[in-house]
Amino acid sequence: MRILIVEDEMIVAWNIQSTLENAGHIVVGIAMSFSEASRMIEDSCPELALVNINLKEGKGAGIDFARDLLDHCAVPSLFVSGQIKEARENKDVALGFLGKPWRSRTLLDSVDVAHRLINGEDPEPVPPGLELFRNTDN
Repeated sequence: MRILIVEDEMIVAWNIQSTLENAGHIVVGIAMSFSEASRMIEDSCPELALVNINLKEGKGAGIDFARDLLDHCAVPSLFVSGQIKEARENKDVALGFLGKPWRSRTLLDSVDVAHRLINGEDPEPVPPGLELFRNTDN
């Protein structure tokens, strides 16, 4: 699966990238801001974005990016963040929420669930720590 990481803490982003690539996924890029992520989308064609909600450029910038990505590119997002309240207030923007901190296995299982949703398949089982908001039919 082709995945864009939107995370402003580089150590966290590198950890996500390493976990995904070791499992055979393709990380098309790491963006640390809304504007950087927007530029990457033009060339990268991801199937999924893993998005931190609060980026250094502003509270909720990740939500704005996920909304823009869904509306203009039809690319779904999965929030990977510590901001559960903000995530739940924006359920229409993402497939779900994976809270920080997460375990590598939970991250990979969550990406697999997102992949099944994107392909119109049953998302079960849902790993502990992943809260699904909607499926791709909404």
